[in-house]
Amino acid sequence: MWQMFLFNFMFFFISMLMVSFYYNHILLNLISLEFLMVNLFYNIYYLNNYINLNMYFYNFFLCVMICEGILGLSLMIYMIRNSGNDYSNLFVLLKW
Repeated sequence: MWQMFLFNFMFFFISMLMVSFYYNHILLNLISLEFLMVNLFYNIYYLNNYINLNMYFYNFFLCVMICEGILGLSLMIYMIRNSGNDYSNLFVLLKW
């Protein structure tokens, strides 16, 4: 049981490393974030079955995952239409 738990968290940390390494392109960063969210969902599902918690959190978490993906893709499309590429170093979020 703990081997599977450690295996899942190893995938979680690998996905965190993917997010930190692929910061140049928005599409690769979004794919890494989706991989991170799928790993979190699997870990939550595994822990939920282990301690028998509420099932409503699954639906809420899946809705948040879908909204995060849609928002990221729409921001990427907007950025590609304005600048012509998906490099994140050209996109400054903190313009004051």
